[in-house]
Amino acid sequence: MFSRRDFLKAASISTGFLLVNPFCSAFDNKPIDINNLFFDPSDIPELKRRLQLPMFESFWNEMLNADLKEDRRFLETEVEYNNQIRHIARVDKILEREAFVYLMTGDKIRGEMAKLAVQTILKFKKWDYFLEAGKDVLGIQRASLTAKTIVITYGWIKDLLSESEKEDLFAQLGDKGCEPCYRSLHGMLHQDQVVGWGFDPESSFYEERDMRNWPKILSRTNLRAVPISALGIGALFLKERDSRYNRWMDMVEKSYNAFVDLFEPDGSYPEGTGYCRYTSDELILFLEVLQRHTKKDWSKAINWQGVMDFFLMTRMPSSNHPEGHVNFGDGGHGFSSNIGFWIAKKYNDGLSQYAAIHHKQNHKILSVIWYDPKIKEKKPQKKWYYRHFDIGWVIASAGFEPENFVVALRSGPPANHENADRNSLILKCYSENLLVDHWHPPYSHLHKAWALRTSPAHNCVLIDGKGHQYHDGMEGTNASLAEAKVVKEQITDDYAIVSSDATQAYQLVNDNVKNVTRTFLTIPELKFVLIFDSFIAQKNAADFTARWFVDNEDKKGEISINKNQFKFFRPAAELVGICDGSDGISLSKNNFPVPEEHGIYPHLDIIAAKKNKKIDLICAMVAIQKNEDEPILNLKQLGKTWKFDTKLSGKKLSIEINAENLIPEFNVKMS
Repeated sequence: MFSRRDFLKAASISTGFLLVNPFCSAFDNKPIDINNLFFDPSDIPELKRRLQLPMFESFWNEMLNADLKEDRRFLETEVEYNNQIRHIARVDKILEREAFVYLMTGDKIRGEMAKLAVQTILKFKKWDYFLEAGKDVLGIQRASLTAKTIVITYGWIKDLLSESEKEDLFAQLGDKGCEPCYRSLHGMLHQDQVVGWGFDPESSFYEERDMRNWPKILSRTNLRAVPISALGIGALFLKERDSRYNRWMDMVEKSYNAFVDLFEPDGSYPEGTGYCRYTSDELILFLEVLQRHTKKDWSKAINWQGVMDFFLMTRMPSSNHPEGHVNFGDGGHGFSSNIGFWIAKKYNDGLSQYAAIHHKQNHKILSVIWYDPKIKEKKPQKKWYYRHFDIGWVIASAGFEPENFVVALRSGPPANHENADRNSLILKCYSENLLVDHWHPPYSHLHKAWALRTSPAHNCVLIDGKGHQYHDGMEGTNASLAEAKVVKEQITDDYAIVSSDATQAYQLVNDNVKNVTRTFLTIPELKFVLIFDSFIAQKNAADFTARWFVDNEDKKGEISINKNQFKFFRPAAELVGICDGSDGISLSKNNFPVPEEHGIYPHLDIIAAKKNKKIDLICAMVAIQKNEDEPILNLKQLGKTWKFDTKLSGKKLSIEINAENLIPEFNVKMS
């Protein structure tokens, strides 16, 4: 099988650079043009034309109509320069927006606002709220963002700055931006040399945390990509002005090489789409500056067209989250169009162009700069789409619009920003999340709703009332030890059958577990899914429950039960289901126990009627529109065989399930 290492090796050969040493003497031949990082002055008329396109109308109007009075009040009266580091992020946003508007319009008032933002940044004592050894600032998030913003905007407003302001800006960029970024990357690369990371006690972000393992934890997260990019473009920007250039670029080289394999060969990213967006935003910025000004192309070390496939195929927009993607863990947000337009332009890729135009979450300034109207859109045309991504996630999708049916299974290994959700299954149809993962549970283990991160708060199975392994949160939202693995797939033109084994995840906390598997069958055209959960004990009989949550973020989700059947209600859709088990079942509904001010989370429990050493639970579900006639669902057991039949969308569906073996066998007939 083509491994990730093989992929990266092939990429390094095909692009003409060696991952072990991508820099060479040609890198230092000439200074980069810091005034024109992304485009030439001759490109400005074209950028102005693009801003008049309908696709950018809302984005551009929002920039033009910013509340300058409020921004000025904030910059002049509210900003604190010593401990309110959170304020610097807002200053950065004002600077980037106002500098670009000034460049495009020549409006002196907007230029003055950009200059005021620069002057404000220069007053901050430090640019980040993490420290090494209690004294040296680390550039993990805020310093990286500020350094990036300065590099991006300098060429747009340099005519407004005095010579002394320019020199101060260059010096602070090196000392407060690049050097802290270098320090954080050095700690991730040389973890044995770290004295100790922690929050700055003077910062308003301060919180008690165990950060002893953070250099290791963060080295495999988006928070390594951020300083890589900032240090890379900052070093290139200061090349002729700072003697630390070679040391900085050497660190960028080594850190990039150590990080890029976090992207899997198929382009999927383990922290989910929201953090994939964050990581991609940062990396493509550096890659673009690197290639534009040094002719070095490192981009093929990552399968960028695969990244866009990952973004598009995980689309899961709903009434509560029109920007939504499959939200396993914390990251269900979408992507910005700048990523798609950069990939489309670089690879002449019509799919990326289509995704960026029609399915982005938002536009950014770099969207305008990287959009190439000559790239023709290529819309996918399949009846439905199946992906088993290298990160372990399984997606079956009938399309990318809110009304389309999407079902997703969270198999795979641990990941940063994850929840305890192995074998959790979520489902969306008719703009409604009908089987839901709760949106972005709290980061802090001290929060009263932290329990929403555990497996009893997900569409998982419970053994004796408990879920699988997770951590206590003292180190943050880092990865657990729990794993699941897809062990069988059957894909046809009409349906997908997938089995995932989560035994290891449950065995970590329960030595009575011998096997825990979930198999699901989905027929996207019929908005149908059937789930078969199996448990085998090592020695003692146990209770076994399958738990399912309906979306209630807007307090409009309800559950009803009628014997062995149920309904999940949402304003625009319903999920109709029938259940049974090898020893019979009972159904109950309840709310997950968190204080009501943090939300109400109704769930259905499908409970095995009695303890046993081997238990199977089966549940068939169909999504229908509100007020649509409900289908008649029939489910019966004949020995070790189950038979299900119904009529959906004018088609007869008959399913026979043989549960004799560890993984059930399905015989599906449609007519």
